[in-house]
Amino acid sequence: MLKNFKRLVLAACCGVLFTHAPANAADIVLRFAHEAPETAIKGQSANKLAELVEKYTDGSVKIQVFPGGQLIPTTDEIRAVARGQVDIVAPYTSYFSAIDPAWDVFYQPMLFPDPQTAMTVFSGPVGQELLGRLSSRGMTGLSVWHDGPIYVFGKGKPILTPSDMENLKIRVAPSRPIELALSAAKATAVAIPATEVYLALQQGVANAVITTSTYVGPAKWNEVLSTGTRVMFGMGGYGLVVNTKSMEKMDDKQRAGFMKAVGETEQWNQDQATMEIKRWETYLAENGLKWYEVNAEQKAQWQAIADQVEAAQNPDAKALVEKIRK
Repeated sequence: MLKNFKRLVLAACCGVLFTHAPANAADIVLRFAHEAPETAIKGQSANKLAELVEKYTDGSVKIQVFPGGQLIPTTDEIRAVARGQVDIVAPYTSYFSAIDPAWDVFYQPMLFPDPQTAMTVFSGPVGQELLGRLSSRGMTGLSVWHDGPIYVFGKGKPILTPSDMENLKIRVAPSRPIELALSAAKATAVAIPATEVYLALQQGVANAVITTSTYVGPAKWNEVLSTGTRVMFGMGGYGLVVNTKSMEKMDDKQRAGFMKAVGETEQWNQDQATMEIKRWETYLAENGLKWYEVNAEQKAQWQAIADQVEAAQNPDAKALVEKIRK
């Protein structure tokens, strides 16, 4: 009787152990927080990274993605990943300028003739240099993800020249170069988190937005915007970073699989961004937003603003602008 009782107890204990230790459980689970909708290019790229990391680490490393600002607001992402509150973030590149002004290079107006040129540049040595500069801040720079060209979108008449911006309240992601451009155009820059922009436009807190079509479309801001002008204020994108201590938890094999996933996601993102730019510009045109191009005279006026911005750029960003031009 006693032997049978012991067998039952042992069987019950083993059952509990097996219940709490499922087969194929991940050794490492990383939390990836971002504010974008899952349909936006960043949301898609985050999900692709999670898929590939699980694949190339044989399930021993898994990424849990928290979109839509579920865990932390955009403005706190860099601090949160540096402290280890979350493991991975991909803030808009302008947010890195607060800790390294060299990142302002993304927002030099009129620097690139087209989005593809910008993506090629920031996927190369210039992007790697910027990511490497983050290594002393508790985070490891992994990749630059691309979004699309930064254009100006308005609610009423088209914004074709800097003078059309006068007295407008224009929402921008924090960006010193773009804020300088707006100041030169006698407009007011308004910093509003992405999750609050729709309501701000609806209520008149902002009259216009400087952002990408690949964000306007998924966020449905076209419901409160009516015009878009193809003047490149910069190239929208995201800096993908991981908490350094979280990275160090991986063994060599896991790290190799993780970095393979990072590399493939970067290429996927660039290919996808090219398609998404065309897709969302078409979508916006078909859903009430009218696109405008600028003529040579209007372009010259924007270039004059861009020249003022470049003259005021910090030395590190200015050096990168010169490197890009060469």
